[in-house]
Amino acid sequence: MKTTGIYTHTKYEIKFKNYGDRITLIPFGDVHRSSQLCHVEKWHEFLKWAKEQKNAYFLGMGDYNDLASTSERSILSNEHLHESTKYDLESLYRKQTLLFANEIDFMKGRLIGLVEGNHFAYLSSGITTTQLMAESLGCKYLGVSSFIRLILKKDTHDTHQIDIWAHHGLGGGRTQGSDINKIEQMIRCADAQIYLMGHSHKKHVAMQSRLRLRAVKDGVDLDNQKIILARTGAFLKGYENEKASYIADGAYSPTDIGTVSITITPKRNKERRWLELNASL
Repeated sequence: MKTTGIYTHTKYEIKFKNYGDRITLIPFGDVHRSSQLCHVEKWHEFLKWAKEQKNAYFLGMGDYNDLASTSERSILSNEHLHESTKYDLESLYRKQTLLFANEIDFMKGRLIGLVEGNHFAYLSSGITTTQLMAESLGCKYLGVSSFIRLILKKDTHDTHQIDIWAHHGLGGGRTQGSDINKIEQMIRCADAQIYLMGHSHKKHVAMQSRLRLRAVKDGVDLDNQKIILARTGAFLKGYENEKASYIADGAYSPTDIGTVSITITPKRNKERRWLELNASL
């Protein structure tokens, strides 16, 4: 198992004042902040931009630091390590985790939760570094795969809901089509309006529509439901002069640095209420 394998489902309430007010969902992940190839300048640009966004909510997609991978966790958990070595490793894990939490501290109260990636460490208490960060930021720990219901509420009688399926991600392949295909496979498993994956270090957005029937006064009418599929980007550089990376080793495409953003706009007319979805790179 490359990750914890933990699945969660949860709900998160967002209050809005007026119909037509736009709510922005910003998934971010694959930062690999402690790696020498993290694009620190772009990461700081993102943080500055994110702080300035009004009515924005955030969702962590995993691999926040460049901590142990699956094979490395097996090595570093060796029972023959000295206690002092174990202590030093845990101190390093905690320090890097809390430094990252401090960088995104401004998201408190608007952080839907943190998805687990495949780069993390277990602490002596039995929790992961991502769980430690979630505790520090007062948000939900979502495991590697999470079904999230956003409840948009104007007042007690005026609510909307939208479902997100977020997964840290699976390898997608070298082509854009194969990368999106992994997300399209999620549609077969769960009924949501937003499907998110990280892990591949690529940014893609695809939008589709599905027909559905909605109730009207004299029966039913036809409606289109938009769904969004997205690979959520990364902040780990693939190529830098005289530095080694698996991306250079495998002749992969350069990382598309940054994130995607999704807008959710509650709308209403005399006949009905609905949510308008859009996404951009």
